Formats: sequence, C-alpha cells, structure tokens
Amino acid sequence: MDAMEVVAVIILIVAIAVLVYYYLLNSPATMDKLKSYVPTSADAHMGEVLNNDSPEYADLSKESSKGDSMGKRIKVKLSDIDMSSLNTDVFSNKIDAFLDAKSEELIKDWSLATTDDLEDLENKFSETTASVDNLEKDFIEFKKSSEEFQKSTEEKLNDLDKRIESLENK
Repeated sequence: MDAMEVVAVIILIVAIAVLVYYYLLNSPATMDKLKSYVPTSADAHMGEVLNNDSPEYADLSKESSKGDSMGKRIKVKLSDIDMSSLNTDVFSNKIDAFLDAKSEELIKDWSLATTDDLEDLENKFSETTASVDNLEKDFIEFKKSSEEFQKSTEEKLNDLDKRIESLENK
C-alpha cells in the first residue's frame, strides 16, 4: 500500500467510527442498555479515596464485596443487546451517503483525478495527436517543396554559371 491508500483507509475508519457514534447517540435504547452495563467508577474504593459516600459508590462497594471481578461487571453480553435496531443496510447507506457528501471535498483537497478529468485528458491527447499529425504532413510538404526549390535554384545557378563562363571565354 502506498501513502494515499493508507490515508484513504484511515479516513474510511474515521468515517465509520463517526457513523457508529452518531448511531449510538440517536438510539437511546441501545445507549441506556450499554450504560447499565458500564459502572460509573472504575474502582470500587474510589469513594474512600475521594471521601465520597454517594449511593453510586455504595452500590459499587456492595458489588465488589460479592467477589465479582471488574471484567464481569463491565462485560456486555451480545444476547442482551437488542439487535433488531442494528440494521447493516441502513448503516451501509449512511456510510455511502457520508462518503458521497465528502467525496467532492476530498477530490478538491487532494487534487485527485476523476473519470471526467480522464476524459478531458483523453480528448486533449487526441487533439494534440491530430495536431502533431497535421504538423508532420505540413513538414513533409514543406520539405518536398523545399527540395524542389533547391533543385530549381541549383539549375538556375548552374545556368548562370554557364552563361558567365561563356561570356568570360569570349
């Protein structure tokens, strides 16, 4: 992969991440379910460190006293998430729409060539080829006429030389 392909892949990954982010923001049911699995504090003893005895921290300390690990408390089971709201076709359409909206901007920013640009270049190339062919034909005609001119001039010069010699010999 060259640098342009790597940049294009990175842009696609960022676009997908942005679309997933906006999807999660726009589907409150999925966000609520996800928030219910993730604890509000990473450490059950954070309340002691911060001297905060709010009910949120009390719940965490109760859970930690049960012997559950942090991994078990954060773990999200895919079967618990409502997959009916996740539609890959809609997601793909959103990605396509995003790329279509940003494609003109990317083409301008990166000075990329499009099929229209290639067609214009092909037309210019064919015009240039035709012009070169015409110039070549004109050059061949000029060369022929130049050769004819040289021959006729040579003949006239030879004729003049003969006349001068004849006059000198008299």
